[in-house]
Amino acid sequence: MSPVLTIRAGTEARRIIERDGFDPDMFGLLLGASGGPKWLVLSHIDRVLASRLIAPRTKRLRMMGSSIGAWRHSCLARRDPLAAIELFEELYIGQSYDGRPGAERVSADTVELTRKLLGADGIEELLSADKLDSYIVTVRSRGPMATENHVGLQLGLAVAALANAVSRRTLPAFFERVVFGPEPSGISFASLRTCHRRLTPANFERLLLASGSIPLAMRGVDGIEGAERGLYRDGGLTDYNFDFEFDHGDGLILFPHFFDRISPGWFDKGLRWRRPVRERLSRTLMICPSAEFIAELPGGRVPDRSDFVRYSTAERWRIWREVTGRCRQLAEELEELIDRGCLGAVLEDFLA
Repeated sequence: MSPVLTIRAGTEARRIIERDGFDPDMFGLLLGASGGPKWLVLSHIDRVLASRLIAPRTKRLRMMGSSIGAWRHSCLARRDPLAAIELFEELYIGQSYDGRPGAERVSADTVELTRKLLGADGIEELLSADKLDSYIVTVRSRGPMATENHVGLQLGLAVAALANAVSRRTLPAFFERVVFGPEPSGISFASLRTCHRRLTPANFERLLLASGSIPLAMRGVDGIEGAERGLYRDGGLTDYNFDFEFDHGDGLILFPHFFDRISPGWFDKGLRWRRPVRERLSRTLMICPSAEFIAELPGGRVPDRSDFVRYSTAERWRIWREVTGRCRQLAEELEELIDRGCLGAVLEDFLA
């Protein structure tokens, strides 16, 4: 096993990488999972992706992300992705709340963060990026989830969680997956009701906000141009780490992840039996910190949203900066494996 990275490959991905080594053009899709502050363990890996996956490629790459995954991709698609990643890291860590903030406050602060990150030209840059097509996954609230009433939302989430424990096929009663991207979409889903709409300069900012709008923690987003009326929320509700029941065309899937566990939807996090079928991962390469590396991080865990109330602001700043600093090791090891042509030698199978 690689000392700080765990790298898993499906059957087809392993065959191709062992034969050809790492070639940026072998990947047709970059997948970005939900997870809020967990993304900090990937910020230096994202820097490697900018230089090793995106800069040298000659073929188009689709980037599909839900929630924080869409935010990460919005940095990678900029003309200067390294500067964008650094700014995002600074803005994200620098958030400050006294106690537990209300949904209005978090939404307002996130709008401000979004505008600082995108700047005057960010949307134009990423939507016109050479060889990159961006897809943002959101959900449109349905049934009991189509409200901002706090008690109603709590009840709706509880019912959705119970229904999902029986089957993911119940989720369309609560959420409609809506994927915004270029037309034609180029990505088709086999699972759950899915609507495809066009991603444009006029709706990008509100979609980025919607894709990360966690119920109760933030307000839903309405009035999205080019989309049906309704409250749009965090895409991770249906696609937290994705179930891989989709067709994205040619090439392999590259999936940088926070840890060695894939939970299809947000409600599946506690359902140990709910994992993608291994056969669906045949074309996937997943890169994540090893369990041993995570155990050495502060608290023995990756950052998460509970840190906002678990620690004082100053302590959280210190811990999150320490985590991102230590995670340079992940990027250094990945670069070495790519540059030395050794990636195929460290591949492991996906867990059953």
